[in-house]
Amino acid sequence: MVKLKLTLLIAAAMAVATTSCVNNGVSTTTAAGADSVTKDDSATTATIQPSIHFNDTISIAMVGDVMLGSIKPNHIMPPNEGKEIFIDCASLLRDADVTCGNLEGVLADKGETRKRPGPLSFSFMMPTKSVQLLVDAGFDFMGIANNHIFDFWKAGTQSTIQTLRDAGIGVAGTADCETALRDINGVKYGFCAFGHEDYSLKTQDTTTVRRIVTSLRKQCDILIVCFHGGSEGTGARHVPHGKEYFHGMDRGDVRQFTHLCIDCGADIVYGNGPHVPRAMELYNGHLIAYSLGNFATIGMGITAQVGYAPLLVARLDGNGRFVGGKIHSFIQPGRVGPRLDSQNRAAHDIWALTQEDIKDNKLLIAPDGTITLK
Repeated sequence: MVKLKLTLLIAAAMAVATTSCVNNGVSTTTAAGADSVTKDDSATTATIQPSIHFNDTISIAMVGDVMLGSIKPNHIMPPNEGKEIFIDCASLLRDADVTCGNLEGVLADKGETRKRPGPLSFSFMMPTKSVQLLVDAGFDFMGIANNHIFDFWKAGTQSTIQTLRDAGIGVAGTADCETALRDINGVKYGFCAFGHEDYSLKTQDTTTVRRIVTSLRKQCDILIVCFHGGSEGTGARHVPHGKEYFHGMDRGDVRQFTHLCIDCGADIVYGNGPHVPRAMELYNGHLIAYSLGNFATIGMGITAQVGYAPLLVARLDGNGRFVGGKIHSFIQPGRVGPRLDSQNRAAHDIWALTQEDIKDNKLLIAPDGTITLK
């Protein structure tokens, strides 16, 4: 299946679609133009079981951190209004049945950062018009459970949620927007996201994780979980056992969290936060990508593995189990976005880390990034 992705103007002329955001069992919907998306109001009833699926496989494209430049507190924007950020990967993002990422910053046009200046102080405000770049690239869902969604206080968070909703992109990751539901080409997708900060839904709060994932499982055919967790930097490439800390802050136990999500019904789990790629694991037939690192982070430091920008396309069968996929390797050469990497460094790195970190690994990753089952 290939999703039909059009710009907002074209979609508005052809159809009216909706995205659903479910908060503590209460569903709200907003109209948005997206030709391939329709809303099924029955999806908000927690007692409804997922339909027994479909005969074809579906493809899910997933990337790590996306930050399309910033207008505050420093003005660092891409050339040509960012229209060429996704030029090398647009076809992969658009051709997948559903496409997901992590929005590392807020979408807003005004406000002041809550953070004090300092060597470890970073705030990112993308102008709201940047959402069109996400729409044109083909994103369906964005997680916002990360350490930058509150950079500009509650107003910045609310602006981000509303801007994404208005653009027809499903958004999840805070108490104001726990989950998102979209019907795309007849398949109902559920999406939720967790981070490690008090202003996001937390990976460490296992009671809430269990409640959200278990409830969402009853409402969708395919359940996707995004998370922001683990330490940061080139020294954090490996997936440890137990909790991770960064500058004294609890960043969660990512193995425990991801396994819990799948035990509660998630079909696939992908992570971000360390700013570098990490290993992948097949757990009970379902794929976990422990970190997809950075993908399009204009203005962030992107040296060494921090500049690797993997784009994972996973294929799931009608029961949500992983049947194959590919890691498409990109690299960020500067403030222009991900560019195709002929050396396939991201795929090579993830394969090496998978062999080192995952006991009884059940995956094979070829030099070109193709993923198969052992």
